Amino acid sequence: MSHKVSAFLAERRRLAAILLLGALVAVCFLNRWIFRELFGLDYVRWYVDAGPMIALATAAFGAAWGDLDKNPSLVSANPYDFAGACLQVAGLPIDVFGAHLRSKNREVALSALDSLAGLPLIVVFVVAAMGWLLFVVPLQYFVFLICGAPSRIAMSSSVRVEARIAGGKLEIEEQPLRDPERDDWWDAGMRDKPVTLTSAFSAAALFLIGHAWSYWTAS
Repeated sequence: MSHKVSAFLAERRRLAAILLLGALVAVCFLNRWIFRELFGLDYVRWYVDAGPMIALATAAFGAAWGDLDKNPSLVSANPYDFAGACLQVAGLPIDVFGAHLRSKNREVALSALDSLAGLPLIVVFVVAAMGWLLFVVPLQYFVFLICGAPSRIAMSSSVRVEARIAGGKLEIEEQPLRDPERDDWWDAGMRDKPVTLTSAFSAAALFLIGHAWSYWTAS
């Protein structure tokens, strides 16, 4: 690929990121208006208070992924990569449910109970996924932009920090990332758990913000 083509694609990518950043900001303001006018709630305060519910919804999406850390773009500072990762997170379980429901993929027909109970729940799941994309993702980008910094630092490092317990003592060594892992050591660098680490920082931040907000409004 020529230098001019690479530069052109990079410029298009930067433009897409800028446009998506503007779109995320616009949706946040739209959500603020919707919550205030329709529900009488403050959008940001709702997001802070709904932290546990948001974590539960995200965990439900993770059921199809096995581990959301497989999609490290969820903590990307680039809005283009982040938005694409969120669409993938919501889209995969929906596609999986669709595959399970196709008659050609079933050796046994759905029972009446599973049809009556399962299909409405799947519809609710799809609606919840759309709600997650509309109401949670825009503000979550800015939360993860800050709280995902430690994960991005770990992922961009060229060193692997290995540790082991030997003789009751903790030993820590730094190894080049290109070297193979040793059997009696584990990778303690946290680069493989970017979403888990970011979610932990986010939960702590939202907890502190929520309590500070409550104290501020009560005083």
